[in-house]
Formats: sequence, C-alpha cells, structure tokens
Amino acid sequence: MVVLVIAAYVTSRYNWMTCHVCLGRCILTLLIFRILWGFWGSDTTRFRQFLVRPSTALAYARGFFSQRGVTHIGHTPAGGWMVVAFIFVLSMQVLTGLFVNNDVVRVGALFGIFSANTVDAVVSAHGTLFLLLMFFVTIHVAAVALYWIVKRQNLVRPMATGIQYLPPGGEKPGIMSMRRTVSLFLLSVIIATMIGQL
Repeated sequence: MVVLVIAAYVTSRYNWMTCHVCLGRCILTLLIFRILWGFWGSDTTRFRQFLVRPSTALAYARGFFSQRGVTHIGHTPAGGWMVVAFIFVLSMQVLTGLFVNNDVVRVGALFGIFSANTVDAVVSAHGTLFLLLMFFVTIHVAAVALYWIVKRQNLVRPMATGIQYLPPGGEKPGIMSMRRTVSLFLLSVIIATMIGQL
C-alpha cells in the first residue's frame, strides 16, 4: 500500500494519468481486502479485536510515557483508531478519484455523472484528502519513532513482516488459512473491478 500511494503521487505529479488510474484501482483492491480482512481475517487484524472506545484510546495516549512495560499483541488502543483513519481517508481518496478528470484525459470511472461544478469540488477534495493522508502518515511515523525511543519497541519489524514476539505467557493469536486469504483477495479484485467499470 505504501509503495502504491507513493507511485500514485508521482504519477499525478507527472500527469501520467493512465498509470495513476491503474494504481488507484490497485489501492482500491487492497482497501477492500483490508476491510474484508477486518471482519474475517486473522485475530489481530479484526476490527472487533483492536477497536476500543475513543475514550480508552485517548487515555492510553495520555499515559504513553508512564506505561513503559506494556506490550500489546497486535494494535495498541490508539493504533487501532489510526488504522481506521487510514482506511477512511484512503477510501475517500480513491472514491473521489473515480470522478476526477484533467485537461489530458477523462480518467475517473464515474466522470460525467455530476455537473462540472460538482466535479471541480470533488477534484479539490481529492487533493485535500491527500494532504490529510500525509498528516496521518506524519503522526504514524512519529508514533513509531516514539515507541523506539521511549519504550525500546521496534514496531517496524512486525508491521513489515507480520511477526511479533509475544510477551511471556502471551496467547498466540489465530491465523487464518491461506485458502481464506486468497478467497478474500479474489473477492476484493472482483468488487474493485466492478466499481472500476461503473
């Protein structure tokens, strides 16, 4: 997802809109997969597993520096809401992209449905949402750095590999089968393709 978002930004800057649209569809596919995975995936990826009340997440964030020895299996209370924020902003980014056009080519799958003024507003929102996404990315990177500096916890390795070393006595979370993973991914491809052909 990180590589796709960076590539989408580069292609938009250079006005390579055909590639930009293809990247947008790939991002949409991964977003759909992540949402499906949040309901039927492995234990640590399920929304019900890591989403807590906002007040609980805020209390965790406020006590960050006093909770030195706490290790969470999967997402932390605040990290879970960051996942939701990323999914929401990226989803809005992709959905507004379905209406986008420029002077070179009419690229959005849903271009032409709304009036020119409405499309202009959506195009503006498409750019603003990217700035909001970068804001969340900055917060996320800063949080990962703080975990390393303050708690001496390396969050990059588990995010990159999916492997986390459990604390003593920690219960191993359930991992979904490869068959379910492939099935959900193929379903995501089908849904994204259908949306792209509207």
